Amino acid sequence: MKEQIVDLAMNNADIRDTARALHISINAVVRTLKNSRRDV
Repeated sequence: MKEQIVDLAMNNADIRDTARALHISINAVVRTLKNSRRDV
């Protein structure tokens, strides 16, 4: 799931679009992107 969120974010998808495409909450997308920035 994390890889899908990051892939969509890198392909210029909005946070809202990403959340709708993966059927998860916007907050979950934001949290994942914030945490993924620390992992890099």
